[in-house]
Amino acid sequence: MIRVLHLVHNHPEVHPGGTEIQALRLVRALNADGRVEAHLAAATRQIPHPGTILRRSRDGRDTLLAGGAFDRFLLSQRDRLHFLAEFARYLTLLNPQAVHLHHLYDLGAELLAVIRRTLPDVRILLSLHDFHLPCHRDGLMVTGEGALCETAQTMACAACCPGLSAADFQRRYLFLTAHLDLVDRFIAPSLFALQRHAEWGLPHDKLYHLPNIAPDGAPDLMPAVASEQRRRDRLGYFGNLLPHKGLAVLLRACQMLKRAGHGFSLAVHGDDQHMPERYRAAIAPLLDELGEAVTLHGAYAPEEAAELMRGVDWIVAPSVWWENDPLVLQEALAAGRPVIASDIGGMAEAVRRQSLGLLAPEGDADALAATLTRCLAEQDLWQHCRAAMRPDPERHGLAPLLRLYGLISPSPLAGEGKAT
Repeated sequence: MIRVLHLVHNHPEVHPGGTEIQALRLVRALNADGRVEAHLAAATRQIPHPGTILRRSRDGRDTLLAGGAFDRFLLSQRDRLHFLAEFARYLTLLNPQAVHLHHLYDLGAELLAVIRRTLPDVRILLSLHDFHLPCHRDGLMVTGEGALCETAQTMACAACCPGLSAADFQRRYLFLTAHLDLVDRFIAPSLFALQRHAEWGLPHDKLYHLPNIAPDGAPDLMPAVASEQRRRDRLGYFGNLLPHKGLAVLLRACQMLKRAGHGFSLAVHGDDQHMPERYRAAIAPLLDELGEAVTLHGAYAPEEAAELMRGVDWIVAPSVWWENDPLVLQEALAAGRPVIASDIGGMAEAVRRQSLGLLAPEGDADALAATLTRCLAEQDLWQHCRAAMRPDPERHGLAPLLRLYGLISPSPLAGEGKAT
């Protein structure tokens, strides 16, 4: 049995984001499998206890790394004397044979050098859950005007980020790639993300495509019984209420439905504590007009997702950024609920690959309203979409990941999931 340390930029008990939940689920799955002793350490922005950055999660199973002076532009950890030094001591005591990072945010690119210097023979892996490496704008690859960005280039990035120059972005690229050279394997949960990072400059021979693991339990895809043959008019939104998640687009589409006389309900499940005030003010008139048709339920725990999703008919994922391998799609599959998603990036890739539902043009409220109208009008469409949904075999079983860890012979990996 080998010991693997997983590092992520936050913990679900502090911030239940998709990457944090995926990392936690993977650690739990590896420990349940029995071939790996997996540990999770998560950076947080909590104030450290006197003399240590280490504390335990509420259930005592995971480690929280508190504090640190993080440079958001360079993805750099500036607290070398405290944070990095104490992390090195923690790493020495744990002595893992592999370290699997799920982000550099709040950890720092320098952590890679600390890992390699402390444990020269350790295998280092980095999952590419978003686009923070090529994109300084929160890893979204969306311009300040809201347009999708196809590729990261220094001049274009400087124009997108006032106060920063092309030279700044060239320095950022050189700093990050120098540290990333220490990584043995990069794992892209979508082919879209793999291609974007290859174009940015990550080496093809270190890039592997491996989708995130599926939530526990078999998908609920049993045919609806006769008593359930009813109008499927309950819409659901699940996710943080941030501008790039596209809630405003969905609300505008629902506004059109209401004005056209369609009956429906929209349940909005998500945390709004980080919602920008300008965005809150922008969607307020839409919520006022929609009235009782929309219910804001607030934040929910990851383990509640399946039950909450079964309380609606359609899961709408109207993101206006590329996404990668969004958790909400696999949660919808587990709940047996078809999705209506934006036709871009890794989101569209997953919907097509697993026949998860319908796609609508990104950011187009009129087109989304037309798709929703079809869902409300065609009585057999819901059952047809639900029957077509299928699990992705690559999301079940840990063998591909164990090969990357070096636990299983590397020979079967030839051509499997690797960049071409």
